[in-house]
Amino acid sequence: MYGEGKLAIQDLAIFKERVRSPNIIIALCGLLILFDGYDLIVYGAVAPALLAEANWGLTPGMVGRAAAITLFGMLLGALVAGTLADRIGRRKVIIGSLLSFSIMMIGSGLAPNFSVFEGTRFLAGLGLGALFPTVTALIIEFSPPKRKAMAYSIALLGYLAGGIISGILGMLLMQKYGWRPLMIIGGAPILLLPFFIRLIPESPEWLATKNRQSEANQIADQYGLPNPIAKPIVQVGIRSLFSEGRLLPTLNAWGIHFCSLLLTFGMVNWLPTIMNKMGYDLGSALLFSVTLNLGAAVGLLIGARIADRGNVKIVVAGMFLLGACSIWLLTQVDQGLQVYGLVALAGTGTIGTQILANILVGNLYPVEIRGTGLGFSLGIGRIGGMIGPAIGGAVLGAGLAPQWNFYIFATVGAVGCVLAILTMLYRKKAA
Repeated sequence: MYGEGKLAIQDLAIFKERVRSPNIIIALCGLLILFDGYDLIVYGAVAPALLAEANWGLTPGMVGRAAAITLFGMLLGALVAGTLADRIGRRKVIIGSLLSFSIMMIGSGLAPNFSVFEGTRFLAGLGLGALFPTVTALIIEFSPPKRKAMAYSIALLGYLAGGIISGILGMLLMQKYGWRPLMIIGGAPILLLPFFIRLIPESPEWLATKNRQSEANQIADQYGLPNPIAKPIVQVGIRSLFSEGRLLPTLNAWGIHFCSLLLTFGMVNWLPTIMNKMGYDLGSALLFSVTLNLGAAVGLLIGARIADRGNVKIVVAGMFLLGACSIWLLTQVDQGLQVYGLVALAGTGTIGTQILANILVGNLYPVEIRGTGLGFSLGIGRIGGMIGPAIGGAVLGAGLAPQWNFYIFATVGAVGCVLAILTMLYRKKAA
């Protein structure tokens, strides 16, 4: 009996040792990002059903406005959370963000009218905007030095999985139950809140910047990370993004995120509707949303492997170019399997580009201002994210051919390619 008890204790110790692998933190962050991806991308799946909501009498412009309002909330959330995460820590911001967007997603599903729906979408955007840059910083700080791009990309597969799940659930539930269950499902993370409170640790690198070296060393030892080097306490805030030669890199980072988020949210919010307008039935149109995310997943893993060899800027530039070309080619092909292939490549060049752009931008800043740098870059980039859905609504509302969306998105992809190439000019100043 005693021997069995001793063996059980040893097994428990081994289990604890395993769960303290950095891979567990990356997996937990990936789960958080899955919910983030679902809650955001599901709007593209429900947009056609919102337009058909008889009691609300919505126009494409109104549906596009609601998407833009969500992204405006994300802009504000990212701006506040980035600096807040550098001041009070990654963990507190992540937990608060998770709680807020879960409640608001449930509120969106229960909204009695469009005004309430828009309000809850804005508040959900605040939580989503705060979550993303903070989780990004935590992943970078828990990842092995030579595998940051791959570790982050694996975690961000959760974002793509969320998009795929939203598309599949849309096909399964939309016609029979309508759009409301899809929004309510987005609030499911609130059920896992105690789980995340227990298991999400603070970043040891952040603790070291706050003169909390013993705590930093303890967490680093628990997760098999090198002990972070103690650094003097520095002033954090937006001014730090423009000092020590960071002016041009910061402005360039903002431009990259502007283009990548415009492409990403323009495509995910309007692709099913655009394809529906181009003659595909609703089921096929939703399948394009799934294809977009699957293409992003495959392309992202290939791009991340190359990026970890020190070529992240070249990879981001190439993926922007791939997105521009594939989106333009969608205007030249009407039917057939090649359309699905082009949509998959467009997923690599839009969603995939956005994910690796976060690694590019995160590497431009030292740890003590990384949250601020990512938060402001993603926040400014949300302006592009707001414009993307608004473009879709304006084009369709004006009665133009739906292909005009693709012409505009392809042009933005070409601009993003140029901006990514420009980051190579001031690498040393940003380091």
